[in-house]
Amino acid sequence: LNIKAFFGKFTGSGIAQSEDSIYFATTVRDTDVEIGPTPDGFRMVWTTVLRQGGDPSKPNVRRRQTTMDFTQQVQLNQFKAKPGEGIPPGGQAWARINGNTLTVYIFSVDENGMYEIQSYARTLTGAGMDLIFSRIKDGEETRTVKAKLTRMAN
Repeated sequence: LNIKAFFGKFTGSGIAQSEDSIYFATTVRDTDVEIGPTPDGFRMVWTTVLRQGGDPSKPNVRRRQTTMDFTQQVQLNQFKAKPGEGIPPGGQAWARINGNTLTVYIFSVDENGMYEIQSYARTLTGAGMDLIFSRIKDGEETRTVKAKLTRMAN
């Protein structure tokens, strides 16, 4: 597929698990992503609503939104993120399409020299999109999220 196949708005929810999931409950996350064209590539805006901590009947709610612009690279179906929001200081982000999956990778190194890689694999399905997010910090997988999203009408 090419990037145009991923254009649109998708919304859904998923389950987050972390290294502490055996001790604490997993958490539900609502998520949406909107992908659209720019003159030299595409823009992706994704939002996650987290409900965790606090009273189980009324958990704390946090909303995170990230925007990234990507430019087409020489290689087919590979894109580099422009500097800006969503990329940690000194970090890098890129995207690639493999089959029907668009994966965004974000790489950073913290002040202690520990690295972190986040990946967002968004796979087109008949109903919309499956999302698998993972965070690896210094070689240890610290969080995964699996979500199902539905394509919204324009």
